[in-house]
Amino acid sequence: MKKNGKTNGIIGLVIVTILAIVVIIGVNLLTKKEKTETATDGNTETAGSAIDVSGYESGDIKIQTASETEDGYVVTVASPGFGGNIVMDVTFDKTGDTISAVVVKEQTETEGLGSRVTEDTFLSKFNGVKAPIYLPGKAPAAGETAQETKQEEAVVDTTALADGTYTAEAAEFDKGGFKSTLSLTVADGKITEVIWDAYNEEGEFKSLLSADGGYVMTDGGPTWQEQAVALAEYAVANQSFNIPVDEGGKTDAVAGVSISINDFINLASKCLAQASPKTIKDGTYTVEGKESQGYTSIVTLTIEGGKITSVVWDGRDTAGEYKSYLSSVGEYVMVEGNPTWKEQADALAANVIENQSTKGIVLDESGKTDSVAGVSINVSEFVNLVEEALVKASSDETASEAPAEETPEAPVAPAAGTEVEAISGATISSKAVMDGINEAQKFIKEFVLAK
Repeated sequence: MKKNGKTNGIIGLVIVTILAIVVIIGVNLLTKKEKTETATDGNTETAGSAIDVSGYESGDIKIQTASETEDGYVVTVASPGFGGNIVMDVTFDKTGDTISAVVVKEQTETEGLGSRVTEDTFLSKFNGVKAPIYLPGKAPAAGETAQETKQEEAVVDTTALADGTYTAEAAEFDKGGFKSTLSLTVADGKITEVIWDAYNEEGEFKSLLSADGGYVMTDGGPTWQEQAVALAEYAVANQSFNIPVDEGGKTDAVAGVSISINDFINLASKCLAQASPKTIKDGTYTVEGKESQGYTSIVTLTIEGGKITSVVWDGRDTAGEYKSYLSSVGEYVMVEGNPTWKEQADALAANVIENQSTKGIVLDESGKTDSVAGVSINVSEFVNLVEEALVKASSDETASEAPAEETPEAPVAPAAGTEVEAISGATISSKAVMDGINEAQKFIKEFVLAK
């Protein structure tokens, strides 16, 4: 019995020892896994040698922290977005050229729009690509940095506008039963206030209906009134209504705006015409829009003897080729059997010359018109640019001499980098992320590796 008891004791001790070894191994494996997850989790600080960032000047975009890791660098950067700073960790390889990963840690962007910068479908676009990052058609020229090309777009000269408040109203109720109105206030030659609204046959206004829940578009998205205010603030900030739109009259240029804005642009153009001095000076005036769908619209207007004698509307792509030429040789085709793009552009120009204004072109809510025979394209930007050219012709600005023949400049070779599409409807938020990535790379290249 004693022998059996001793044997049992030994067996028990062996079992306890084995169990202890298993527990120790399990704890070690779990600890190792947690360390691995901590090192690879983008929402936590990555272990590495800290880099002093105190001597680096970065303007509005702030480099918060940086560290050197075994594989490269991690930079925490805060970039101003639409709703506030977007704070992100940007990981680069040892050269500082290739992005390994981007993780957004903090943001206060519009829910369902700008907030989508946190989604993997957007952030994964940066994995393994070369910096700098830029939007389509916005590549910096060779020798330029992304920061050098960040300057604001040129805005329309409004110094000739007469002070006062001007209003315009759509000719008819739209398909939804609303008629748009717009009020524009000018003080000291500057646009100081823009109010866009619409009312129905009962006299109810969209602004109030949308605020009270009586006019709902998308649950959780910005209301119609909030989008109208965002457009107004954009126009005042830029002193311009040069807002690129697609064929449906929508834009990616103003964060949070998903509605058609053709009425907004059309009525604003009419208000600008009212605010402009009525005497136009002889000369040739050229106005360019912003790039949209691969083309930049250009209107050249000629005044002779105080009359509009020539209007030329064209569109130039990034390769320097023009819609007028491409449509005439069959390389820019819309609908078979319909007038070409150039023929429609010429018909619009003839209408402006005949009426000595854009008043003969009445737009519907989608930016199209039945006022000019044979024209089926979106003409809202044409109307807007003609009005802006007339503003220039009414100012003290010296008109340019019309060249005998315009030769497109050869496209400038882009610098190294990667083109990335913005999130639809959230261009400002998307660009804030890209600007932050580019500033992080600049910090590594110029402040860390250059030493």
